[in-house]
Amino acid sequence: MFHIIDDEEQIRNLVKALIVRTGHEALCFESGTQYLEYLNNPDFIPPIAVLTDVTMPGINGYDLAVEIRNNLPFQKIILITAYADEEHHRFAASQLCYTLNKPYHAETLIALITALIACENEHRGSNDKIGAFHQCEFGIDHNCPFHYPDKQSISKP
Repeated sequence: MFHIIDDEEQIRNLVKALIVRTGHEALCFESGTQYLEYLNNPDFIPPIAVLTDVTMPGINGYDLAVEIRNNLPFQKIILITAYADEEHHRFAASQLCYTLNKPYHAETLIALITALIACENEHRGSNDKIGAFHQCEFGIDHNCPFHYPDKQSISKP
């Protein structure tokens, strides 16, 4: 299960279709506020990863990532943006698994989803919450809870 937050319906539908193509389910949300309501709902189902746009009405993707991290400290969060800047990179280094820059190819998103699933499968059932996935594509240059900082990635999707 993946969670997609984007105020643009076409983008949500496209990302969901690509995730479904990998054999997984996705829930879509049109705003950060709507997602936070779901996050605090007793029926909340934790996702493999949260994919969120940056620029949205109400709470933006940066602030949403912080709120998610406050509730789910080890949640994988992917930020999708067309406007990465220095501030964005500093933020990403402290909160995110990966940043996906727009425009991106479908193959890039599918590779990202595949790597996130592999990471999830590596850690599922592990007693060690902060074990390292040795093929991690996302842990470089930040404190990803699923990556030891001394490991190096082979390549990014």
